[in-house]
Amino acid sequence: MTFRFDSPAIALQLFEALRRLDDGTLDVSAVLAEAPTISGYKLVLGWSHALSGVVHGHPRLQDGNKIVTSQLFYLDPQLGLARTMNRWYRLGGSRHGVQ
Repeated sequence: MTFRFDSPAIALQLFEALRRLDDGTLDVSAVLAEAPTISGYKLVLGWSHALSGVVHGHPRLQDGNKIVTSQLFYLDPQLGLARTMNRWYRLGGSRHGVQ
C-alpha cells in the first residue's frame, strides 16, 4: 500500500518559506499584509498540531467561518504569524490553550 500525505510541491513551498524565515530573507511585513487572519485562535491537537479559529481574508473560505487549519509548523504570537502546511496566517486575538 502506498500513501502520500500531500503533494511534494506543497511540502517544498513550506520548506522554502521556513528556510527564508530562518535565514532572514522572508519579507514578514508583506506576508502579514497578504495572509488571511485567524482570530480567536487556539492550538488544537489531533493527528497533528493545528490552529482552530475564525478566518478572514482566506482565498477559498468565507469570512467568519470557524476553521481548523492544516498541520501547524510555525507559531510566533509575538510576531503575529503562523505557518501551516498550506499557508501563512496572521494571528488575531487568541483564546490560548490546547484542546
